[in-house]
Formats: sequence, structure tokens, C-alpha cells
Amino acid sequence: MIPFDGSGYSQKAFDKALEIAEKFASKLLVLTVLQSKLSDSAGVSLERMQEIQDEEKDTATIMLKKLESQANAKNVSFHMEIIHNPSSSDGIVTLADNNNVDLIVIGSHGRTGFRKIVLGSVANGVLEHAKCPVLITKGTDAEN
Repeated sequence: MIPFDGSGYSQKAFDKALEIAEKFASKLLVLTVLQSKLSDSAGVSLERMQEIQDEEKDTATIMLKKLESQANAKNVSFHMEIIHNPSSSDGIVTLADNNNVDLIVIGSHGRTGFRKIVLGSVANGVLEHAKCPVLITKGTDAEN
């Protein structure tokens, strides 16, 4: 499983997971967690909030379809999930548990110490709570 948010970090994780899946004839489950919160919607009607969530889902679907094309080009089985959860790490771990995922490949910016504590880390949350192995890819291709 690969959590994907469109960043360079998640693209690097996808590339690594695609390489692994191709080598071992594995399936890819790519996940995007949308974090729309009702608390952020003060003064917004429920209808408009639903429109916003639908727009976010449409944008995520377009982004994931591009990854599906990359997987198809390498004959790798691809499935996408788009879920709503205020906590990205919780959404990732829950989906992994519910789908008996063997490995989570997740990108990380590689921050440590005080910056990590202040900013938090989805990758760290997944690493702490996932029941399966987690492979963390650091940095972006531009840094290599």
C-alpha cells in the first residue's frame, strides 16, 4: 500500500513500491486520505461542504489515475482508495488493517528532532501503529 498526496515524497514512495511490485508480481493499493473537517466549515452549508468533498475526490481521482497508467505500463495490478479521515495516519493504518496489507511504502521528508515534534509526522504515526512492515522513503528525487 502506498499513501499518496501528490507530493514529491509520495511520488518517490510510489516509484519504489512500483519497482517492488513489478519484481515480486505484487498488487498495489494506492490511498489518498482527504481531511475535510466540519470544524473548518463554519458558515458553509452542508450542501456546499458536500460539493467541496466531491471536488476534492475528483481531483484525487485524476491524480491517482496517472499512477494507474504507470502501473498498467508495467503490468502491475493497481487499486485505488480515496477516503475521508481527519487523521491521515489513522486512515492509512485502518485501511491497511482492513485489507491485510503486507507492506506500506510511505514517503517522508526526513525531519528529525524539534522540527519533527512541532510539525508532526504522518509517516511516524503510521510506523508506530501499523501492524505490517513499513518502508519509509526519504526526500525527493530532486535531492538525490
